[in-house]
Amino acid sequence: MKRILCFHPSFLIMKRELFALTVIILIFVAFPAALFAYQAWRTNAGDARVIELTANAPNNGGWSPDTIRINVGERVRLRISSSDVLHGFQVPALGIAVDEILPGHVEEIEFTAARAGRFPFACTRWCSVDHWRMRGAIEVIDPANPNPPPQKSAPPLYQQLGIDIDAPHPTQNVPTQKPFAARGAALAARPVIADDWQTQSPSEVFAKLRADAVLKPYDDSQLWDAIAFAWKRRAGDAAISRGKQLYARDCAACHGESGKGNGPARRDLPGRAAMDAMAKRGPADFTDAAQMLGASDVLLQGKILRGGMGTGMPEWRTLYTDQEMWDVISFIRSFVFDYK
Repeated sequence: MKRILCFHPSFLIMKRELFALTVIILIFVAFPAALFAYQAWRTNAGDARVIELTANAPNNGGWSPDTIRINVGERVRLRISSSDVLHGFQVPALGIAVDEILPGHVEEIEFTAARAGRFPFACTRWCSVDHWRMRGAIEVIDPANPNPPPQKSAPPLYQQLGIDIDAPHPTQNVPTQKPFAARGAALAARPVIADDWQTQSPSEVFAKLRADAVLKPYDDSQLWDAIAFAWKRRAGDAAISRGKQLYARDCAACHGESGKGNGPARRDLPGRAAMDAMAKRGPADFTDAAQMLGASDVLLQGKILRGGMGTGMPEWRTLYTDQEMWDVISFIRSFVFDYK
């Protein structure tokens, strides 16, 4: 005889209610508790201080927070996230860099600041037309000396030399064709260019060489080729390559990939006026030989250091080392000198 088990309907209802209650407990109690425990573990792991940093496009608030204060010798873990678009993160003076911060993802990096100071950071990805505004700073404080006297630094080289970086600097000797470094290297007798070449514009160097009686056998194009070769040789291929990378990351958005001043944030596109409402000129055209050959490297460095007044260009003094500035300038020269 087969035994048939029958359950009262009320038992089945209770069973379903018990299952539903278990699910609710898991969702509203166990899961948050586990998440909280995980976050607490992340916060305390390794005795590092965890700081959350969120990247937003400038019109959505920029970095939050935009100022981070830590102590010398304190181990810090930055948890960097993006709430909107792709961003990057770099603190050049501390050697910290995160190439990509994808929306909805968290990137972590640990560091210990060995010295006190204020170290600016910036976004390294073109996140909007106001990308240049993505700036912030890490302030490292020495608890033993929380209020140190401000450090004095030497004036920039262009100020020491009395160079007016806002004055026009046209060349009077515009070459008829783009100077070619390889041809300059092949000259039978290459003109010698003085060690203070960074303080002289290519146009000034040309005028001195043209006035040298020994160099009369050379025509103008040959002298310009020699100057192109001299600038390339002085800089070196490694510096030009590093400058190219920095230019692509930080300059091409305004000045354009080909250096013509026609990047996506140029004067005629939305967001250009927001960069600087008083700006009268757009980004410089680095292919304009009449202007570029009249500018010394020191003058160009001054533009990078301070920013371009009347153009909306931000300052890079706080983000670039001296060598990085010279590297960028070395690459910029390739728009008027053929380095191939």
